[in-house]
Amino acid sequence: MSALGHIGHGVEKKLITAIVASGNGRKLLEIVDNRPGVLSVSHHHARGTGSRRIRPGRAFWSEKDVMMVLVEAPQADELFTLIYEAGGIGEPHQGIIFMEAVRRGHPMMPFA
Repeated sequence: MSALGHIGHGVEKKLITAIVASGNGRKLLEIVDNRPGVLSVSHHHARGTGSRRIRPGRAFWSEKDVMMVLVEAPQADELFTLIYEAGGIGEPHQGIIFMEAVRRGHPMMPFA
């Protein structure tokens, strides 16, 4: 085990990942930032192409926001529901959200 092998043990955690329409990630980040149980929040912009084509030789570009929230397990379901409803993810073409168990993780901390 490495010298940092003990980090993140003792607290059951879950990782919630939401892929939403471009521009919605910042709004969701501000909603969950200071919620109880949230250990860390990360947000970034993503862009790529899919299998859909506009015409031969021309790809269809898609842009999304990706938000990842590391949260203590007891608050995970509540936070999942909050993100789902605030992001309108139940509506067509608004995004996808999923949650997974995390064995080890710790909050991101900036250098001082």
